[in-house]
Amino acid sequence: MADADVQITAGSGTKIDTRTVGTGADEHRQVVVIGDPTTAANVAPVDATYGLEVDVSRIAPGTGALNLGKAEDTAHTDGDVGVMMLGVRNHFSGSSTNGDYAAISVGPYGDVNTLRRADLQRISVTSAGLTTATTTYAAGDQVGTLFTLANAGRISGGAGIITAVTLIDASDVIGAFDVAIFDSSVTLASDNAAFAISDADALKLVGVIQLAGALDLGNNRIGQATNLAIPYVCSGSADLYAALITRSANAVFAAGTGSLQLIVFCERY
Repeated sequence: MADADVQITAGSGTKIDTRTVGTGADEHRQVVVIGDPTTAANVAPVDATYGLEVDVSRIAPGTGALNLGKAEDTAHTDGDVGVMMLGVRNHFSGSSTNGDYAAISVGPYGDVNTLRRADLQRISVTSAGLTTATTTYAAGDQVGTLFTLANAGRISGGAGIITAVTLIDASDVIGAFDVAIFDSSVTLASDNAAFAISDADALKLVGVIQLAGALDLGNNRIGQATNLAIPYVCSGSADLYAALITRSANAVFAAGTGSLQLIVFCERY
């Protein structure tokens, strides 16, 4: 109101809604109503505890071009509004517990500080279908059945690099082996038969990893290949597949069909 003070004479003049304040009977505050100027009934509600009530459903972020919120996996459109994200110049994010929120950390000139974390996976698979009695393996034979290296890709069609392979033998009989890696499932020959795949399956080959020999550990043997950098892209799933080929005469696996443990280390992208 324009006047600093409005004198009110009880029983005459313009009616102004007021409320007394404190213990004094002569102290009044004017009552202000917030609402629709064209409809007397449309006024903002007031809660005795929380004050002015606001319908949050009317101001919650939406996902349109002029809303602050955006729908996941929706293409950007020129003119879309958003909120500016600022980073904190700090060499430490301030977060020390898994699941905590943390500020984006930037360097002295505003460059984003990032720490590369390798997504290294240890994929361990037990053999099946090994020969356990009588017929020994000849050099070049397939050993066991096809291995499934699950989740070698972060997503279906994912990619990565094979960095190492380990083959552990509980029967203590293996020598030199090859590990054939495929980007999708293939049809193999039979265990203890000459290794063979079709021309179409040969096109699925990622690489052949040579385990030149096995180290005797008493009751077990282990073959290893390290410092590898074999790139791969999974085809049709997130899995790779592996087959074993013996490169020397090999005794049967007396400890059972699950005598071999194939371990493949993959760094996923």
